[in-house]
Amino acid sequence: MCKYSKANVIGCPKTIDNDLAGTHYTFGFWSAVQLASNAMDNLTTTARSHQRVFVVEVMGRDAGFLTMYSGISAGADIILVPESPFSLEKDVIDVLKKRVNAGYKYHIIATSEGAYPNSESLKKDFKTISKESIDKLPKDTYGNPLLVKLNISKIIVDELNLREDLKKEFQNNGVDFECRSVVLGHTMRAGTPNSFDRILGLRFGLAAMKLVLEGNFGNMVSLQGNKIETIPLSEGVKKKYITSDSDKMELRDLLVKIRYLSKQT
Repeated sequence: MCKYSKANVIGCPKTIDNDLAGTHYTFGFWSAVQLASNAMDNLTTTARSHQRVFVVEVMGRDAGFLTMYSGISAGADIILVPESPFSLEKDVIDVLKKRVNAGYKYHIIATSEGAYPNSESLKKDFKTISKESIDKLPKDTYGNPLLVKLNISKIIVDELNLREDLKKEFQNNGVDFECRSVVLGHTMRAGTPNSFDRILGLRFGLAAMKLVLEGNFGNMVSLQGNKIETIPLSEGVKKKYITSDSDKMELRDLLVKIRYLSKQT
């Protein structure tokens, strides 16, 4: 709009998904992370007392920042994000079997609403959906299937409930297999913002107003480290994703291994 209409525009990065390339964090992100983390902490109490598997679906259509950060924070046992297509067998079934054999009686799976299986796993491991199911999904403006419409947490629960080998593994370890899905959805947009987001919003607002008074339009305020910087809107609004070499990816994978090995040592 700024480029083609010559409108006087100043950008202020606000999305709980944190998927804007021009800023390290958007205001609202950390509040949503805390809310999702708290929800998983609360579910852990029920999971432990009833020996259940909970699949918790967190907002995040094509970027997994919310799921990754809240999942790591809450100590989720499996974390699935859109940037890393998963194998149902390797990343879910095998991990649950290893965990129950190690003595764990409850499990929390955090999944982004846009998480999806890799093509090999979709073809080999899934009974309730297929490539045709995804192809028939509504499309976004770019022609990509809206994976959020899959309701991936329910699909994972349905697939796990069909696995007699998994149920047998649980029974052999004295645990009744029970799996439930919980969709946090737009409840993540509710609640009280945390102090970090309140202060960040005020800092962005102050910096944006200075740009307006200076007539410095076509730019966006940005958090870089602990400083508020100014960058061109055209750069700031580009999409950001979790990269495969991110330390969060490495941390996620290490924590999964630790959680099914720790009771064996």
